[in-house]
Amino acid sequence: MSREEQIAEARKLRADGMSYASTARIVGIPCSTLRRKLNPEALIKSRVYARAHARQYREANQDKIKAYRDTHKDEAEGYHQKYREVHKAEIKLYELEYRKTHKEQIQQNWVEYYKAHKEELVAKAATYSVTHKEAREAWRQKNLDKLSAYTAARRALKVGALIGATSNQRAEIREIYQRAQEEPRVRCYLCGKLIPKGHRHVDHIVPLSKGGAHRPSNLAVACAKCNMRKNAKMPNEVGVLI
Repeated sequence: MSREEQIAEARKLRADGMSYASTARIVGIPCSTLRRKLNPEALIKSRVYARAHARQYREANQDKIKAYRDTHKDEAEGYHQKYREVHKAEIKLYELEYRKTHKEQIQQNWVEYYKAHKEELVAKAATYSVTHKEAREAWRQKNLDKLSAYTAARRALKVGALIGATSNQRAEIREIYQRAQEEPRVRCYLCGKLIPKGHRHVDHIVPLSKGGAHRPSNLAVACAKCNMRKNAKMPNEVGVLI
C-alpha cells in the first residue's frame, strides 16, 4: 500500500470515529506523522515547535553546523530542493498561516532589514532596472490592459480624494507639482538624495488606496526609484518614519 493509499484509508477510519493511535497502527504510519497529515493545525504547530527548537540547536552548535555544511554543501542543497518539491503544498500552507499570524513581526523585520541594507537594496534595484529593461518593457506591452485599468482606478481615487478641497488647497497642489518639475534642487523625501529633473514624482505619503487624501499635507516629492519601490505602501513599511 502506497503512502497516499495509507492516508486515504486513515481518513476513512478517522471519519468513522477511530482514534489517531488505533488508526496509525492499522495503516502502519507513526501517530505523530498521521496527525500532521490529517490535521493542518497539527502540522503548523509541529513546524513552529520544530523551528523554535532548531533555532536553539543552531545557536548552540554554530561551529559544528558550519563545518558540516562546508563539507556537505552539494548534498544538502540537493536534499533541500527535493524536500521542497515533495512537500510544496505543505510548505505553502505553513508560509500562508505564518504570514497571517506574524504580519506585524514580518513588517518590522523588513523595516529593520531595509535600514541596515538600504544602500545595497537601492543599488540592487537600480541594477535590476538596467539589466531587465527589455523584460520589463515586454511585460508592460503584454499587460497594457491591466496598466490601463490601474491608471483609471488611480485617477478615480485621486478625484474622489480631492472632493471637499478648498480653492486654496487646489492651488497649493498645483504649485507642489510645478515646483517638483521646475525647482533646480529637490531632494527625495524617502532617500534624501537630490533628484534630477525628469525623475521627480509627487507621491501621496499615505497612499490613496489606503485612504490618503489628495491634499498638500499628504504630498511629497520622491525620486522615481523610491516612488516605484514604495508603490502603495505606507512610509514605515519601507523603513521611513514621517
